Amino acid sequence: MHTNVRNSDEKINLDQLLLKQVPLAQYSSIHTGGVADLAAYPSDFEELRELLDYARENKLPITVLGGGTNSLISDEGIEGLTIITSHLKRRHVQGEMFCVRCGLGLDRAIDLAIEDGLTGLELLGGLPGTVGGAIHGNSSAHGTSISDLLYYVDYMTFDGKLHRKQIHLDEFSYRRSPFTDRHDIILYEAGFRLYPTTQTSEARKKKDEVKHRRKTNGQYDNPSIGSIFVNPEGYKAGALIEQCNLKGYSIGGAQISHRHANMIINSNAKATSSDIKALIEHVRQEVQQQFQITLVEEIQYLGRW
Repeated sequence: MHTNVRNSDEKINLDQLLLKQVPLAQYSSIHTGGVADLAAYPSDFEELRELLDYARENKLPITVLGGGTNSLISDEGIEGLTIITSHLKRRHVQGEMFCVRCGLGLDRAIDLAIEDGLTGLELLGGLPGTVGGAIHGNSSAHGTSISDLLYYVDYMTFDGKLHRKQIHLDEFSYRRSPFTDRHDIILYEAGFRLYPTTQTSEARKKKDEVKHRRKTNGQYDNPSIGSIFVNPEGYKAGALIEQCNLKGYSIGGAQISHRHANMIINSNAKATSSDIKALIEHVRQEVQQQFQITLVEEIQYLGRW
């Protein structure tokens, strides 16, 4: 288990790690949200454990923020300590095992795996968010789920202990993982069992084609947090919303995408998180009234709601 433990004579300076009143809209893919009371960017195991100890000793609630691509941050900000995982991004290779820290962007991780001569993740190319976020929600695309190639996950509980979980596919399902309902852990590192290849140019072409398709479909045109609702069994959430004639409907600066009805966008950079939340509730009510189906969010709400 690679923890990059520092030398015993190196002391962690919490005053340098902890930042006060950090604006969080920059860490949200829809560019909304207030400020974090306290925030930190740990880069290794020891810094992460020190921060967790500090939060526990000071009775601070802990929020973990990765790519901000599947989370809505309250306009009132986040209380306690917000741990931003963007500096947890190292990777190493052991044979066919691609081991990567969970704060690295998924798309970048796929590029690095190809550089290392390992393939298998290409169909997930272009998905937003971090490796940890993709595992947390069992991201999938084009018939491939991230869990299909996952071998282990190292995670830290809020008591500062590091654990390793061997992956069993029967613990994963549509948009769910063994970590989905855990609010007392931080995903730290993941190991993927991939396929060695010398044909890296073919792998890169495959990944770029998938990403280009997403771009052509308009998935990067406006700030968003991706799909809002989970597909109800037997239905597509986007189709239900479209049948309610809600494409283009807006509240404040938040608007339902004209391209993807299950996506809310911040097209004019004037939306607030409250606008987005109000639009989500409106969509839920309309679908419930017309189809007697209750849509459930795929996104997470962070902060003071």
